[in-house]
Amino acid sequence: MEITVSKNLKELRRGRGVTQEELSAYLSVSPQAISKWERGESLPELDYVVKLSNYFGVTVDDLLGVGEIKRKEKIEEYEAETAKYDRTGEAEKRVEVWRRAVEEFPNDLECLTRLMQCLHACGSSDEVIELAERILRESTDNHQRNSATQILALNLMCEERYDEAEKLIRTLPSIWITTDRLLCDLYRNNGDKEKGREAACGNIMYYFDMALIDLYNLCVFNKGDYEHYIKLHEVAIKLADVIFDDGFYGFYNCRIYARHYWLAKLYTNLHNDEEKARYHLEAAAKCAIDYDNLPEKFTYKGTLFGDGIEWTQKNITRNSTESICETLLLTIDGRGLDDGSFDRWREKDWFRKVKERLEGEG
Repeated sequence: MEITVSKNLKELRRGRGVTQEELSAYLSVSPQAISKWERGESLPELDYVVKLSNYFGVTVDDLLGVGEIKRKEKIEEYEAETAKYDRTGEAEKRVEVWRRAVEEFPNDLECLTRLMQCLHACGSSDEVIELAERILRESTDNHQRNSATQILALNLMCEERYDEAEKLIRTLPSIWITTDRLLCDLYRNNGDKEKGREAACGNIMYYFDMALIDLYNLCVFNKGDYEHYIKLHEVAIKLADVIFDDGFYGFYNCRIYARHYWLAKLYTNLHNDEEKARYHLEAAAKCAIDYDNLPEKFTYKGTLFGDGIEWTQKNITRNSTESICETLLLTIDGRGLDDGSFDRWREKDWFRKVKERLEGEG
C-alpha cells in the first residue's frame, strides 16, 4: 500500500505541475514530509489523505490505489468472459463485452484498445479508425500504440487511403528491432541457453507464419500466373514439412489446409489432374480435422525447430462460429465460396469419402 500511495502521489503532483513546497504549504506540513510520503518512507495520516484527494480531484480509493485494484479485477472479469467467445468464434459477443467495459470505464485506454481490437475482427469501420486515432493521441503504452498503429493502417487500406497508411506504417521499426528478435540475442550473449533455445524456436515459428503470408502475397503479386501459384503453394507445404518434420502441424494445420485446398482446386481447373486433386483435397481434410480436434493444451515434440514449444487454446482466437471442417465442407460442396470447381469429382468414391470424413467431424 505504501508503494502505491507514494507512486500515485508523485504522479498526481508532477502531472499537475505542483512542487513539493506548494503542496506542503497547502497541507501545512513540511516539504520533507511530502518527500517521505513520495519515497514510501511514511504514510500520510487519514486527514491528509482526504485533503490530498480533494486537492487533486480524485477519490480516496484512487489515491490509495484501491480504485486501480478494483479496475484491474473488473477488467480481468471482462477478459475471462471474452476468452469464452475467443474459443467459440462469436466475434460480435466479444464486441458486446468491451462495449460494457467502456461504458463502465469510458476513458480507460486498455478497455478502448480491446474494443478496437474486437471491432476490427468484425471488419473495417469508421468507429475502429476513430478509436485507433484516439489511442495514438492519448496512450503512452507501447503495446496499445503498436496495436492501434497496426489496426489503423489496415483500416486505412480498406478505405483505399494508401498514402496515409504508408506514412503510418513507416513510423514502425523494422522486423529486426523487435522484442522477440533482441531477446534472442540477449540470451545468446548472457549464456541463458534454455531461454535462448525457447526464444529461437518461437521466432522460427513466427518467421514460418510470416513466410506463409508472404508466399500468399506473391500469389497476389503474380496475379493470373496460376502455374506460379502452384509452385508457391507447394513451397509453403514443403516449408511446413521442414519445420514440423514429425508431421504434426498443431495450430498451423489451419494454415496448411488452405494451401492444400488451393492446390486441389488449381490441379482440378488447370490440369484436370484427378490424382493430384485427390491427394491435396484429402490432405486439406486431414489438416482441417486435425486442427478442429486439437486438445486444450499440446506441446510440439521431436521437431527440429519447435521441440518443447507449448500451445494452449487460449492462444487461439476464432472469428467464425464455423469449424474449419464445416468451412471446407461448405466450400467443396458448392455451398460456400467455391465456384463449382470440384463438380467433376462429385460422383467419385474418394470425393464422397472426403465429404463423409468432414461431415463426421462437423
